[in-house]
Amino acid sequence: MAVYNKFLPATEQLMENINAGTDTWKIVLATALANTDTTITAEVANGNGYTTGGNTATTSSSTTTAGTFKLTLADPTIWTATGAGFTFRYAILYNSTTSTPVGYWDYGSSQAVAAGETVTVDLDAANGVFTMV
Repeated sequence: MAVYNKFLPATEQLMENINAGTDTWKIVLATALANTDTTITAEVANGNGYTTGGNTATTSSSTTTAGTFKLTLADPTIWTATGAGFTFRYAILYNSTTSTPVGYWDYGSSQAVAAGETVTVDLDAANGVFTMV
């Protein structure tokens, strides 16, 4: 299972500029993270079942309980490879409204997805995507 990692500069953006409950969230697939502090780099090329810009992860809830904020997102649409397929290593959560990458899941090595195979990013419906205290 891939492990979630946060982009450090996103912390300030989350506190000052992002409206986590109403902004648009997306998951993009990437082959590399050349600069994990500021931008999404090496997104999977458009085509063969992947569309540049990623898939929307709809907000299920954004709640604060006892001073802890929790964002829960629905799983984005499944990618189904076509033609030559595609390869990725990272699934990146970003705020599409502010163009801010917030975190990523590292699959540990390149994942080749052949025609007919699917990629599902399974977000945690119980614990949320992230919490902030």
